[in-house]
Amino acid sequence: MTKQELATRIWATANVLRKNIKASEYKDYILGFMFYKYLCDKEMDHLLDMGGSFEDLKNADENLQTTLKDDKGYFIAYKDMFEYWKGLGVKLGAKDVSEALDRFYTNLKPIYSNVFNKIFSALQTGLSKLGDNAGSRDKAVRDIVELVALIPPTSREYDVLGYIYEYLIQQFSSEAKKDGAFYTPHELTSLMAKIVAERMKGRTEITAYDPTVGSGGLLLNIGREVGKYIDRNFIHYYGQELITETANLAKMNLFMQDVPVQNICINCANTLEDDWPYLEENGGRKPLPVDVVVSNPPYSAHWTSGSYKTDPRFVKYGLAPDTKADYAFLLHCLYHLKNDGVMAIVLPHGVLFRGGSEEEIRKKLIENHNIETIIGFPSQMFFSTPISVIVAVLSKERKESDILFVDASQSFVKVKKQNVLRQMDIQKIFDAVQDRKSIPDFSRLVTKEEIKKNDYNLNISRYISAKKEETPYDLFSVMTGQICKSEVEQFKEFWEKFPGLREKLFIENDTYYDITGDNLRKVIVNYPAVVDFTKEFKGVSAEFKSYLIEEILCQSPAQNVMETIKKQLFVTFGDEKYKLIDKYSVYQSFADCWDDIEGDLSRISSEGKQICTETEPWIIMKKDSKTKKFVEEQIGMKGKVFPLELIKDTYFKEDFSKIRTLSADADGYVSKYTELWEDFDEDIVAELSKEGDDNTDFDIKKIKAAIKKAEYPETTIQNFKAIVKAVDSEKACRKRIKELDLEMKQKAEDKIHALSDEEVFNLLVMKWIDPIILNINKTAESVITGFAADIVALKEKYANPLSELSSDLENTEKQFHDMLSGLVGSTKDMDAIKMLKTEFDVNPKEKPECGQK
Repeated sequence: MTKQELATRIWATANVLRKNIKASEYKDYILGFMFYKYLCDKEMDHLLDMGGSFEDLKNADENLQTTLKDDKGYFIAYKDMFEYWKGLGVKLGAKDVSEALDRFYTNLKPIYSNVFNKIFSALQTGLSKLGDNAGSRDKAVRDIVELVALIPPTSREYDVLGYIYEYLIQQFSSEAKKDGAFYTPHELTSLMAKIVAERMKGRTEITAYDPTVGSGGLLLNIGREVGKYIDRNFIHYYGQELITETANLAKMNLFMQDVPVQNICINCANTLEDDWPYLEENGGRKPLPVDVVVSNPPYSAHWTSGSYKTDPRFVKYGLAPDTKADYAFLLHCLYHLKNDGVMAIVLPHGVLFRGGSEEEIRKKLIENHNIETIIGFPSQMFFSTPISVIVAVLSKERKESDILFVDASQSFVKVKKQNVLRQMDIQKIFDAVQDRKSIPDFSRLVTKEEIKKNDYNLNISRYISAKKEETPYDLFSVMTGQICKSEVEQFKEFWEKFPGLREKLFIENDTYYDITGDNLRKVIVNYPAVVDFTKEFKGVSAEFKSYLIEEILCQSPAQNVMETIKKQLFVTFGDEKYKLIDKYSVYQSFADCWDDIEGDLSRISSEGKQICTETEPWIIMKKDSKTKKFVEEQIGMKGKVFPLELIKDTYFKEDFSKIRTLSADADGYVSKYTELWEDFDEDIVAELSKEGDDNTDFDIKKIKAAIKKAEYPETTIQNFKAIVKAVDSEKACRKRIKELDLEMKQKAEDKIHALSDEEVFNLLVMKWIDPIILNINKTAESVITGFAADIVALKEKYANPLSELSSDLENTEKQFHDMLSGLVGSTKDMDAIKMLKTEFDVNPKEKPECGQK
C-alpha cells in the first residue's frame, strides 16, 4: 500500500470514529496518538540498534533507562509502549493512556522538557470527550490505537508517518473550515519557501522564524528548501502561536520531520502583545535577528494600537489601525529580520491601497526600498476564507527602489471548491520573482517614480493584469463580414513560425481580410510547416524520453533527481524554436506523473526491487450498511508496483480481444431485444412490463409465460421467442466474459511473479516514462488545435454580416406583407389585417437612417 493510499484510508476511518466530536478537536486526539507512536517507534529502533529487543524493556534497569534518555531525550517504559497497548486488546482503556502520558513527562531530558512539556495536554483533556461513559471512552481509545497501528513502525518508513500527519492536518482543516487558519495551503507555503530559500544559498547556518506558526507548515517547507543548500542540522526554527494545541502540533510536526530538538523553539503567546524571539543579555532582553521570516497572520485582526506608541517594532513606520492589524504583523516580521535577511508574508489585498495610517506605513516602506515583490493570488485558495490574498516579499537594506508586481490571479486549477496552484504555476511565479523579469499579462517591474505618481497605491491591477480582455467587435467587420487586421495580428507568433499560413487562410483587402475556404481546422493541422513543427517537437520529446530512462531507470536515482530532471526539461523545451508551447505546461505534464513515480521509487528503495515481481491483497474501505462504519474488504490481488491492467494489456492482448468481441456481441443482443420490445403496441407493453416499472422494461418471466399460453398472434409469439433467445445469448456472453476476466487476472498475477529483469525494465518505462512523453506531446498538439479553434471562432464571429441580415429582414417583411394582402375574413378580421399592414408597411425610403430614432 502506498503512503497516499494509507493516508486516505486512515482519514476515512478517523472521520467515522470521531462521530459527533468536532474535527477541530478530534485532530488533537488522532495526531497526539500518532506522535506518541512515533516516539515509541524511535525508542524501539534505537534499542534494536544497540542489539536489544522489545522484551528488554520489561526489566529495564536504571542504566538502560538513562542510556535511552541520554540518547533519545526521553524514556518510555515497556507497559507504556504503543506496541504493548496493541497487545492488550479489550483490556486497554483511556486510563492506561492517561497514566502513560503522565509518566512520559517525568522521563524527559531537560532540553526535551523545554519542547515537550504539556505537549499531550490536548490529548489528555480530550480523552474524556471520546464517549459518554468509561466503556465508550475505552472503546474509542482502542479504535484509535488500532487505526494508528496501521502505520508501519520501521524507521525507514518515518517519511510515511510524517506524510500522513501533514495529510491529516490538511483534511481536518478542510473539514473544520472555521479553524482553517491553522493550515496554509501546501502549494503556497512551498512557493514562499522556494523564494526565500534561494536567497540563503552560500550560508552555512540559518535561523527561520514564523510569528504565526500554526501547525508549522511554512517552517517545514523552509527546512526542505533551504536543506537543499546547507546541512539541515544547522537550520534553527523559531515559531510563535496563540493557540496552545496548535503550537503543540507545530512542535510535533517539526520533530517528526527529524528536526533536532535543540533546533526547535516554539513559543505560545500573542505575537503582537509579546514581542518574541529575544535574547537574554545583562538582565535585559534584545530582539533576536533572524535570516528568514515567513508568516500567514490572521487577516485584519483587531488590536489595541494605542498601547504600542513607543514599541520599537513600530516607531519607525507608524501604527496600524485598531481594526486592521495587518501592517502590525508585517512590521513585527521586518523588525526581527537581519539586514541581509528576507521575509515573505501573506496578507489581504487591502494593505495595497487602503488609506489613513496604513497609507503612511506603505509610503515609508516604499521610500525605504523595503518592498521587493508583490504577488497576487486567486480567491478560494484557503479553507478558512474565500478572499484572495497577496504575498509580499520584503528586506531591509536594499539599494534598488523598484517593485516587481506579479498577477497570478488566473494561475490555478479548480479542485472541488478550492482554487489550487499547480506545479507549473509555482515554478512560473518563482522564476519571475527570481529573475525579476517582466512577462506580458503576468509580471512587471515598476519604478518607484511611477508608484509615487499613483500616490503610493500598490493595487496590482494598476500595474499589470492577467485577465485577458475579449477583443471588441469591429463595426466594419460586423457590417461586411471582413476581419480587421488587428484581430488577425493577435496570432503574430503563429504567422512568424509558419510562413505562408496566414496567406493560405486569409486574403488581404486593404486593412481587412477575407477568410478563404471552409475547413480551416484541416488546413491548419495539415499545413506542411505545422506538420514539420509537430514532427520535430515529437523528435525532441523522444530524446527527452531517452534522458528520463537513463536518469531514472539506468542508475540509482539521486535524492534530488526531480530537480535535476526539471532543470533539463526547461533547457530542452525552453528553446526559442518551441516558444509557441508554454514550457511551464510541459513541466506540468511531467509533474502530473511524478508523484506516482516517486511513490514507486520510495517503496522500491525501502523494500527492494524484487517488489516489482510481487503481488499483495487489494484492500478497499467499504461502509458497512448495518454498523455504518468503514471496514476493510479484500477485492482481489494487485501488483505492488505494476497494475494488473498494465500486465493484461501488455501480455494478454488476445484475451482482451476475445473479451472485446464478446462485449460487442452482448451489446448487439441488448440492441436486438430492446428494438423488438419497443415495436410492441402499448397494450402488450403494459401487460408484460415489470411491476412498478412505468412500462419501461419487460419482465422475462411474463414473456415466457405468454409464449406457453400462445394467446397472441403467431408473429408476436415469434418476436417473444426472439427476445428470450437474445436475453439468453447476452447472459451467456456476460458469463463467458466474467470467466475470461478471472482467468486473465490469474494469468496476470502469475506473470508478475515470473517477470524477467528485462520485462520489469520495459514495464517501468511503460508505467513511468511513456505517460510523461504522451502528456508532453498532447501539450504541443493542444497548442495547434487551440490555435485552429481560435481561427474558426474568429470566422464565426463575423459569419453573419449585418448588411446581409438587413437585406434578409427586408425580404421577410415584404413576404409577410404580401401574405397579409392575400388573407380574407370578417369585417373585424379585415380591420385587424389593415392595421397589421400599416404596422409592417415596407417602404425603404421612409426607414430612418442608422443612428436616427
